[in-house]
Amino acid sequence: MTSGGAGRPCSHRLTLEPDPGAARRARRFVRESLAAAGRPEWVDAGELAVSELVTNAALHARTTVEVGVEVHPDHARVEVRDFNLTQPSQRHYGQQATTGRGMALVASVSSGCGTTSLPDGKVVWFELRTPDHEPSEEDLLAAWDEEQWDVADGFTARAADGDRPEPDASPRRVQLVGIPPTLWLAAREHHDALLRELTLYLATHAEPVVDLAAVEGARQSFSNAVLAAAEQARRTAPDPVRLSGLPVALEAVDLDLQLPPWTGPAAAALQDALDAAEELARQGLLLALPGQAEVVAVRDWVCEQVQSQLQGAPARAWQGARHERFEIPGHELAPEAAAALEEALTAVREAAVRSGRGFVAIDAGSRVLAVDDALAAALGWEVAELVGRRVVAIIPPALREAHVAGFSRHLGTGESRVLGAPLVLPVLHADGREIPCGFLIERRPTAAGHWLYLAWIEPVGA
Repeated sequence: MTSGGAGRPCSHRLTLEPDPGAARRARRFVRESLAAAGRPEWVDAGELAVSELVTNAALHARTTVEVGVEVHPDHARVEVRDFNLTQPSQRHYGQQATTGRGMALVASVSSGCGTTSLPDGKVVWFELRTPDHEPSEEDLLAAWDEEQWDVADGFTARAADGDRPEPDASPRRVQLVGIPPTLWLAAREHHDALLRELTLYLATHAEPVVDLAAVEGARQSFSNAVLAAAEQARRTAPDPVRLSGLPVALEAVDLDLQLPPWTGPAAAALQDALDAAEELARQGLLLALPGQAEVVAVRDWVCEQVQSQLQGAPARAWQGARHERFEIPGHELAPEAAAALEEALTAVREAAVRSGRGFVAIDAGSRVLAVDDALAAALGWEVAELVGRRVVAIIPPALREAHVAGFSRHLGTGESRVLGAPLVLPVLHADGREIPCGFLIERRPTAAGHWLYLAWIEPVGA
């Protein structure tokens, strides 16, 4: 620490390892530094902002993190330095997304913020000063709605002595054939939310054991490359054909990568971390919900293709979201959730009897919980055969990917274009025919905090 004389700044510095407890230690350091300088009014904003920056550095840079606090008479400057050469880049998640809000949040509580590139890394900084007026609710919401920032492509962190490449570490070709852009964009948003929450969970729990450095290596190498290809497809595609306001999925794209051998183990570590996070989400220990089956499948396909092709196996194209295996739920409902959903369904069945309308009710995992007899018969199903399947069983194959991506994004952000909006969409009959139907989709809360999704459906012309 450097103590300033009259009118001179006080400087404080702290070095942190990139572990889950780094943000907590950084908050304490900033709090004590500002309090010692007689600026307790800046503590709340300083703690919040430094927590975001150090969490991002620990999660993404995976290098030693240096935190500096310099307190001047009229302002304080806080710097977070890491030794990863990769600079932040914009992401385009929804306004209600639970991840990707770091720089927007820092901007909303500070008087200024930015990044400075260095020959061996970067500094992300913010400044605190007493404002002329307190920010309004509109000011804070405007900052929250700014574009999100994330690290760009390329894992360029400074290597530790034990992490230097093997002599035969030349890049090898990996071909990803038939990447589904619409599905991958939704999958990556969900993965980012899971990984961030997993990192925070590990700050207070010893298990599961996860190699976060390898995970970030996978994320910043091939995962970001797939993301860039998907975003490019979205930017360059013509206006998508819309069916009753729902976009059709983007055309599949191919990607040719040159990856070093270490990305194979990194891909395995990414799979392991996401599997662990999915299990925690199923237990209700994370804010994020478990991923849709297709979301899990597409990330497994990418990770497995990276691993297998680096071992010399040929490329295998993505088989699409139309496979029958996606119609079968992978996990049973927890008893508490099942009881709460069944209680909510009682009111739905009573309303259906009064109105004479057909309905399908599903949970957040897309599992069909109930369907009325008349609608099931009109679609060629027995009620007992349809209940327990995932709702994709009655969605035409051409619309499944767009449905899964939209539903996954809704579960993560709360945003939806279809809730409460009258729609006309085709429904898949058991014999393969498509039947035009009128829809009205709503969601209802349950006593246990789960959501019940309800589609009132009537065949057009019936």
